[in-house]
Amino acid sequence: MREMVLNHASVLAPDASRAKVTDWLKDISAGMGQLVTDRIVRVGLRAHKHVHETFCLVDYSLLDAYQDIRRAGYREEYQFLVGLSIKAPLLHDVEEHIEGRFRACEEQTLPPPDGEPLVLCAIADWIAIGFPSAPIWDRDRITVRFNELLPDETIKEASEEVDQLTRSAHAGPICNRHRERLLAGSDDPATLWENRQTVFPNLVFGPGVEDNLKEQAHLFSTIVGKLKDLDQSAREWRDVGGPAPPWKTKVTPENTSVMDNPVLREARRFRSYRGTREMFEWHARFGDGGRIHLRFDAASKEVEVGYIGPHLPL
Repeated sequence: MREMVLNHASVLAPDASRAKVTDWLKDISAGMGQLVTDRIVRVGLRAHKHVHETFCLVDYSLLDAYQDIRRAGYREEYQFLVGLSIKAPLLHDVEEHIEGRFRACEEQTLPPPDGEPLVLCAIADWIAIGFPSAPIWDRDRITVRFNELLPDETIKEASEEVDQLTRSAHAGPICNRHRERLLAGSDDPATLWENRQTVFPNLVFGPGVEDNLKEQAHLFSTIVGKLKDLDQSAREWRDVGGPAPPWKTKVTPENTSVMDNPVLREARRFRSYRGTREMFEWHARFGDGGRIHLRFDAASKEVEVGYIGPHLPL
């Protein structure tokens, strides 16, 4: 799983007011929370220094901003921020191969140590966290250019695109890019199942779906496309409300004749992720006669997939 790394160069904003700093901090806490909820990153923040040593203004630390958020009544944001495990100094507990490459690199535009968090993000595929205190920081992706000392003692100029969160609005594009990359690399059912909570964060899956995916491997890309539509439907449902999700693909219930037949009805019952056997009456279509059977709950806005496979008996 990826990590969040504090870009302290963007956090130091001597021309900003305390109110502006706390507004930025409240906003990025929501964005970081989304990255954590969507299982993109670990619950932690890697930094050059601890928050009480990281300054936003000349006499105003990041910890001071935390306290001002608490005093202003933003308790959830405060609790999230103080709940982040802070890893400082920057290389605390990093894997040996990452540290080795990091020590052979130097950022081209910022002097050390200001450029070090961005270099670490570039070589480890981590996410830079900061404030939109300058135009270069006010975007969800940044190009990091650095020099790298190679084993033959030559120096190579390198550049990498780094995900950057300085506003809560940046979390969505970062999450989408991360999922698309996982999908692009998930060319087999086992990998998709392993990453299901990250790739489809708005769906839950019954345990039998793992074997279903293996059995339907020849229709893998078609199934993935349908699951993406269902995931988007579940996400939008939380925003728009209503008795059922605003389906992005055709989803219908079984007809009355099927549900009135005890044998056929039971064929639509599958084991839920909760451990109980539940009715998965609703279904989406894929391929030539394939079905994705699901259930949804209007109170919790939960959409669960229980079966992916050939048309069930009629």
